[in-house]
Amino acid sequence: NVNIKDLMAYNGADANTILNIGLRIKIPAAGSVSSSSETKKTNTSYKSYTVQKGDILWDIAMKFGVPFNELLKVNNFNESTYLTIGQVIKIPVYNVPVKQTPGEKYGEYLDWWSEAQYVLPVGSEFEVIDFYSGKSIKVKRTTGSNHADCETLTLNDTKLMKEIWGGSLSWARRPVLIKYNGRKIAASMSSLPHAGNEGAPGGVYTTWRSEGYGAGYNLDWVKGNGIDGVFDIHFANSTRHSDGKADPLHQANIKIAAGK
Repeated sequence: NVNIKDLMAYNGADANTILNIGLRIKIPAAGSVSSSSETKKTNTSYKSYTVQKGDILWDIAMKFGVPFNELLKVNNFNESTYLTIGQVIKIPVYNVPVKQTPGEKYGEYLDWWSEAQYVLPVGSEFEVIDFYSGKSIKVKRTTGSNHADCETLTLNDTKLMKEIWGGSLSWARRPVLIKYNGRKIAASMSSLPHAGNEGAPGGVYTTWRSEGYGAGYNLDWVKGNGIDGVFDIHFANSTRHSDGKADPLHQANIKIAAGK
């Protein structure tokens, strides 16, 4: 017996594929494809890193694409831990298995907490494709722990984003696909930049931030893109920063992009 989803994936088909008489299809041999019902989990391995002159924990986390808090946890550090040159620390390496999708037009449905945040680490640059129009922009994840806080890479990307959102940037949610490192991931995005100041360095205190966020930590690292701050990209089970709860509209969009 062959699982129907495995059979479709093996032949590059989906639920709408029409079979014609005489069409030859491939039947996977037993054990050659993992059952779709199996839950493939992220596995974690570790590598060593020797501390160099000038290293700080935040920069090391960014360099290896590791969540800052997890780097602290695996090394039994805290934010005040002092590093010494030559010290050897552990770097977690997250191996997230590729998940099957119902068809070519859909993306992997990855849980934010155990999968997506590792596939798309802070600092990664990727393509965002609007699910409905097919238009795409280039984006960088610059921060965010509950979901991905991102910025367009160029002024032209910002103009295209505005076009996708009907002429103005907003909190309106749209289903999107994320293309990165050969993978395509289901997501949902709003386009309104917030909590940033284009005219000040990223990651420092600033007296003004966009969308009424007031003085505080400047969430604007990419300069020259014509926006102040970051916009939100959500994945399965990711949450809002404001209340730590999943946003129902974002979650519905993610399922659309995943073909669920």
